[in-house]
Amino acid sequence: MTEIRTAVELRHPPERVWRALTDRELLPKWFASVEPRPSSISRFELRPVDLAELPELIVIELVELDPPHRMVLRWPEEGRSTRLECELVPTAEGCRLTVVQSGDTEPWLPDDPDGRAECHRRLLESRLPAVLDWLAFREVDLPAETAVLGAVAAGRPGSGRRSRRRLVAALAVLALALGAGVVVAGLAGGRSGGVPSGAPAPLTSTTPGTPPGTAAPTGPTPEAGPTASQPGRPARPSTPARRTSTTAAGANPPKTGQPRLTARYSTVSSRLLGYQGEVVVTNEGTAAATGWTVVVTLSGSAQVADASGAEGYRQEGQEVTFTGAPLAANRSATIRFDVERDTTLTQKRPTSCVVGTEPCAGL
Repeated sequence: MTEIRTAVELRHPPERVWRALTDRELLPKWFASVEPRPSSISRFELRPVDLAELPELIVIELVELDPPHRMVLRWPEEGRSTRLECELVPTAEGCRLTVVQSGDTEPWLPDDPDGRAECHRRLLESRLPAVLDWLAFREVDLPAETAVLGAVAAGRPGSGRRSRRRLVAALAVLALALGAGVVVAGLAGGRSGGVPSGAPAPLTSTTPGTPPGTAAPTGPTPEAGPTASQPGRPARPSTPARRTSTTAAGANPPKTGQPRLTARYSTVSSRLLGYQGEVVVTNEGTAAATGWTVVVTLSGSAQVADASGAEGYRQEGQEVTFTGAPLAANRSATIRFDVERDTTLTQKRPTSCVVGTEPCAGL
């Protein structure tokens, strides 16, 4: 069985590389545009960008998905089924990406194996690193970001190494112009495309809500409060208590003769551009509920394609409202819904979920 194997060492974390491999908005920058097929939640159409070695249209099937470690695709080529495996392994400096294309059930040999191998090498050693550098730079929220991003042109042979040199040079110029303090603040701050999990909050030098040069209002000093931060070192923001719908034994017991609805969300399964979610609604009260309403908020352009367990649902923008039948005391109802066109990378789940006005547990 003929196979084409390409492995590259990348100085980027697996989560960032996985995003470049699966994000519908990023794929066209280095590989191909992608569109889901209406008839299936696991089939997609790829249109490679400026790659003469590949067909103009590839209909792929998602076979296996284990974010952010492994992905297996299948597509027909020259009358035979081919299989493409992508694996990410963390390393001390980032991660190792290995891509293997081979026959799915029978021997496979492309018309030009050397040309196909060169295509894989160009994608993984030049185009992909350029996009990864671009993503990394977007995490540095600096004023001259737009000008520097113009130097990263995905799809240009050899642009990976040049773009990295340009990014380093641009950061050096910005550091001299704006001062090391601004650069450090930008590195620790947010980015326009979202903040990675675990990233510190942006550094600030003024009290939120207080105009520069205006003294912050004073008030009574509490008996126990946060310790004042040292001069020049920003205080770490406090973490708000996470609200859940569960209650400790004996706390806020349901009133006699009244229903009390709670809910818990979980992601049942995930795939490249979607997932299946589940909400379990429970009546913890002592009387039947005449009905219930669950509202989930999806991210981006995600849409619910199908649902079960509810009497009905409707989607308006990002909000999806599920309605259910009467629910007896100490009984539960389960909703399952399929979400498509979800381009988020690591968190395959809604951004919020409530039953009535009570937040769902599990988010």
